[in-house]
Amino acid sequence: MSGRRVTVTRNPVPAAGTGAAGPLRPLGAGPDADAEPDGWAGPGELHLRSIVAGQLSLAGRTLAAAAGILVGAAVLPSLGEYAGIGAPGVWLVLCLAPPPLWALLAVTHLRRAERIERESVRTSRDGG
Repeated sequence: MSGRRVTVTRNPVPAAGTGAAGPLRPLGAGPDADAEPDGWAGPGELHLRSIVAGQLSLAGRTLAAAAGILVGAAVLPSLGEYAGIGAPGVWLVLCLAPPPLWALLAVTHLRRAERIERESVRTSRDGG
């Protein structure tokens, strides 16, 4: 027996008309593990892929916004010196501005991620 571990799980979607979980299948068994026997992806897999694609796109935008906050915090001291604000004023802004921005970014990201899931479920339920 090889040293390779295989994790087995049940398909979370009940089999048609049985009310029970679907057949056992190994996780990570390759790209064809979730495909239909004729090679086409099932509707559940396409639904999952659309949610993942939307949330990955959102994560990229959130990461860019977080990087913008970090770059702004790094550039602010030199802009403060240029504007003549002085070190105490710049440090006060650095201490007070980023935390609310981080919190706003986190709440916005969470709400948009949940909206992506709701819209995807609504679309799949409506047959679109």
